[in-house]
Amino acid sequence: MRNPTKLIAAIAAGAALAAGGVSIAADTATQISVQPAATLMPGQNSPFDAAGVKAIRRGQPIPAGYRLVGQKVTTTRGTANAGASLFFRCPGDKRLKTFGDSGGIGFAIDRAYVDHRQAWVRTHGARKKGVAESGIVYAVCK
Repeated sequence: MRNPTKLIAAIAAGAALAAGGVSIAADTATQISVQPAATLMPGQNSPFDAAGVKAIRRGQPIPAGYRLVGQKVTTTRGTANAGASLFFRCPGDKRLKTFGDSGGIGFAIDRAYVDHRQAWVRTHGARKKGVAESGIVYAVCK
């Protein structure tokens, strides 16, 4: 005859190991991808209102002399929330004037960038766990 105490202890240990395996399997990594987006040129319509640059308005043609350099970011939030760091450099002798986005990806800039040629931008992570969110962050260059 088996000892019931040992049998209960063995069942409890097996259940604890199984529960630990389930919690580890439920953890998922945050996935972020960054791809270049087509640069928007004069004559094309702007996808956003550019803060501080009255010439760039949503749905209106981009004026001569401006370029909107973009990067597409797609984030699927896992257990930890994370965003991407993006590096922007204006083409030729153009300088940064502001930034904008389309598609709901939020961003932040930690340093002064106006009239510089390049800057780093960080994006915010996805709002809901397991849901992919994507958008394009644009540097407005003139």
